[in-house]
Amino acid sequence: MIGRRLLARFWLAAALLVSAGAAPAQQAQQDPPQQPFLRVEAEAHIAPIARLATDAQGSVLATVSDDKTLRLWNLPEGSQRLVIRPPMGPDAEGELYAVAMTPDGARVAAAGFTARSWDPGFALYIFDARTGRLAARLPGLAAPIQHLAFSADGTRLAAALGGRAGLKVWDARNGRLLFEDTAFTGPTRMVAFDAAGRLAASSADGGVRLYDAQGQRIAQRVPVQGARPYGIAFSPDGSLLAVGFEDRLRVEVLAASDLRSVFAPDVSGLAGEGLPAVGWAHDGKGGVQFHAAGYARLNRAPGAAQAPAVRQADPPPAAPAGGGRPSAGSSSQGSRGLAVREQQPPPPGATPPPPPPAPAAAAPDVRREFVIRRWADFGLGPYTDIPASRDAISHLLPLPQGGLAYAAADPGWGLLAPDGSVAIAPRPPGGDYRNTGVTLALSADGTQVLFTLRAGGQPLVFDPLTGTLSAWQGEAGFAAARVETPRLRVLDWRNSNRPRLGNTPLRLGEGEFARSLAILVRDDGFLLGTDNHLRLFDAQGRLVDSISTPGAVWGVTVAGDMGVAALGDGTIRWYRFEAGALREIAALFVQAETLRWVLWTPEGLFDHAANGGQELVGVHLNGGRNQTPEWASFQQAYRALYAPRAVRGRIAGDFAPAQERLAQLGEVRSRIGRLPTFTPGTLCAVVGDDCQPLAWDARVLPEGARSLRMSFTATDRGMGFGPFDVLVNDRIAARAEPAAGETGVEVLLDPGNNRIATRLYAADGELFAEGPVLTLRRPGEPEAPPGAGRLIVLAIGVNQYAQADLNLRFASPDARSVAETLRTSGNGLFTDVDLRVVPDSRATRRGVLDALAAAARDVRPEDTFILYLAGHGIVSQPGNRFLFLPSDVHDTSSMGALRPQTIDDTTLVAALARIRSRDAFILIDTCYAGQIDIDQLAAIGNDTGRFLLAASSSVQEALDSYDDRNGVFAYALMEGLRGRAAVDADGRVTALALGEWVTRRVPQLAREKGHQQNAVFRAAQRELRSFPIGVVQR
Repeated sequence: MIGRRLLARFWLAAALLVSAGAAPAQQAQQDPPQQPFLRVEAEAHIAPIARLATDAQGSVLATVSDDKTLRLWNLPEGSQRLVIRPPMGPDAEGELYAVAMTPDGARVAAAGFTARSWDPGFALYIFDARTGRLAARLPGLAAPIQHLAFSADGTRLAAALGGRAGLKVWDARNGRLLFEDTAFTGPTRMVAFDAAGRLAASSADGGVRLYDAQGQRIAQRVPVQGARPYGIAFSPDGSLLAVGFEDRLRVEVLAASDLRSVFAPDVSGLAGEGLPAVGWAHDGKGGVQFHAAGYARLNRAPGAAQAPAVRQADPPPAAPAGGGRPSAGSSSQGSRGLAVREQQPPPPGATPPPPPPAPAAAAPDVRREFVIRRWADFGLGPYTDIPASRDAISHLLPLPQGGLAYAAADPGWGLLAPDGSVAIAPRPPGGDYRNTGVTLALSADGTQVLFTLRAGGQPLVFDPLTGTLSAWQGEAGFAAARVETPRLRVLDWRNSNRPRLGNTPLRLGEGEFARSLAILVRDDGFLLGTDNHLRLFDAQGRLVDSISTPGAVWGVTVAGDMGVAALGDGTIRWYRFEAGALREIAALFVQAETLRWVLWTPEGLFDHAANGGQELVGVHLNGGRNQTPEWASFQQAYRALYAPRAVRGRIAGDFAPAQERLAQLGEVRSRIGRLPTFTPGTLCAVVGDDCQPLAWDARVLPEGARSLRMSFTATDRGMGFGPFDVLVNDRIAARAEPAAGETGVEVLLDPGNNRIATRLYAADGELFAEGPVLTLRRPGEPEAPPGAGRLIVLAIGVNQYAQADLNLRFASPDARSVAETLRTSGNGLFTDVDLRVVPDSRATRRGVLDALAAAARDVRPEDTFILYLAGHGIVSQPGNRFLFLPSDVHDTSSMGALRPQTIDDTTLVAALARIRSRDAFILIDTCYAGQIDIDQLAAIGNDTGRFLLAASSSVQEALDSYDDRNGVFAYALMEGLRGRAAVDADGRVTALALGEWVTRRVPQLAREKGHQQNAVFRAAQRELRSFPIGVVQR
């Protein structure tokens, strides 16, 4: 395996270094690019992780990645704590290769290919580890930083730089340069402090250097002639220095006093290119184990631990009695140097494989072929090989409590427990499209895509026009890429930087490698996917157009004038090529474990799966060079950007819906940049009559805590204030109106674990800002079982209106029928079933709100609450707000006259915020002249975090009904509750099963009556928690 990413970065950074000396005079300082960047946010890294860091307590882990994010994680559980985004730009700008954390965990430093696009040189960023805000920057560096380390006392910060820029050490308290060493002939790879303040550095020039606490070089040595040292690590007592190599399966242990060789641990039985990651870790029993990893895989069947074969050095090591530590006696640049596994070629002429049985959900890939070798007794004892990752391991980080963390190109990070077991394994969040071969295929019209999330995995089909992701059942009509035809023979294109058409070289960038190929349908050209571009060539090998990609193009295929590419960031993207130009149309990200998906256009309009996905992508907005960028997920801008019809139109070739929606939106970028902010204030847990103070980074609830009290201070940045919401386990649990000074709110807690999120809306209600997320555990307390209390149904159907021409026939009967069906199906499942059917005469605006208020008073957390709302509903213009028309509406002459008489979605959400049940289902069946766009109803589900199932029909459809007793939506609901929906082994119908049934069934029933009607089912929970709402009586 060759380090392709290493070589690409070598050429890029080498080109920059040529002009680095003249850059300050030639390039004036600018601000980062101001256009929005759409980025995947999967609560995990989506590109290889470069480095790790931790605080002195080992309670927080910091990780950085090519995906341009710095992430903080809680240890030992591994939950994400904070995402920090530096200023970024196109291509490599913003990629992070190095991270370090102060011993007290207060600040974190990060750097990589940072600021070079707008500054004369590269920059190092310092962030506040609690808030994620940019605290300081050190600009003007000659090359990207490859590694960072704080001294044990936190007073010094050392950096290893690429190129021949050497290393620098700053005073961590004020940024003053203390010393530097530029006498390097290759990039500096890593730096490490020992407890006494000495500093060691490794370099691709072959040398290892040692400095005293004052910065004087006291030793320098080439451990292995012709090899490139990479990882370095002091032993816990500082007497030994381990060195791993990026180009050799070899580790050298040196004396930390003078860098002479002491011994080399046995590496027999390993295959691969190098062991660039090394580390010592306590085993929890008083011993120290030595570890090495990188590209290492086993070239034999895994077996038991083997006896060591230690090469004797000068002098030979001596193992102390009792098993102590051994005695120590009196070319590339701008790259971290780690390869990413290449994809293997598919068999020539292969076709998509037959489908295996469809799984209920995607199974996580557990094939971990890259190993960490662990030697006992400081590296002198027997070794054990631990399968740890699916791809190369870039860094090993010993933890103060024993064991170690490791970074992998999977992408992901993991934890080894002190006993050597894998406590946390890397969990790539999206698809890994390397080695997926010809499984990537397109339908004839270029819309549906066939793919697998992992090589050898379940083939899936995504249809963007219907918004469905399903297992492939062997349907015909999908075409995989053609990589050779009688007319066009593209050679040396797979994992090569010298592809050619016949004898004609194909022009690529410096260090750019080709990864995938698809010949166009008419043989008049081809698409070539590379590390960072999708390139369109004509039949003569001339470059026609190219488009930058956020990851390597591991797969590409075409149909007509459409192409689809599977990228290294886990996305699948649609492109249209016509008139000699490539244009991106849409992008899809599928979360591998849950199969939640999000589909979006380059403008930011999006659609998502019924079970969520709107939080998986967002908008990154740079500020100035010294400012923290803004971030808003699609979930935060749901009402503004959720537009399934426009997204589907883009893929089908109809741009009009997207253009119409964008014209309505105005300048979303500036609105995101002016969202209100809020500063957390006090936080305490209510236990009995006391409120025990908690820190905002607390992770454990006091025993007996029943609620949280919190306060915040809001700051207006030009958009005003809307409501402040608190969500518990992703559902709305409290709402407050911000006031001058501090605003307080109290929220009830769930049994078991609690995830607390906060939102502050702008005055228009279309966008909200997010506060810190609390993840609080209750040790030893189980989660609450679903369906443990009563079923309370509030059913409201309006037939008779004060304005008689609004009258309907079936809204009231539907409400009664659905309520009675819920009573029947709920008997035996709930402790009691409480039906509250509101008749026309009481379904006034005041009557509906009073009924909701009464439910808020009566519903307990263990109850299940269902709201059924049937009648007229419209979407207001402007504003795109859903308005429900109660029975006392009497003036529809204008929107201004109508709106005060209605119940808008903001009022409805506020009422639902007071419903305390953990399990709730919102059912909405609306009709009006012209049939409203039901997509807008999905925003209610996003705002509340509740399951939402809704349908919309025209008045004529509503008057026709389905069976002269009930409308289509109610009929489908009752069918599902009576057993047509999927049931579990106990005959129970869950909210998820009912929602899926109704969305499939409503269009079928409507077609039987000669109408066209759809239903929308949405959930906004990160961890989908379905619950039973009925049991089928057998």
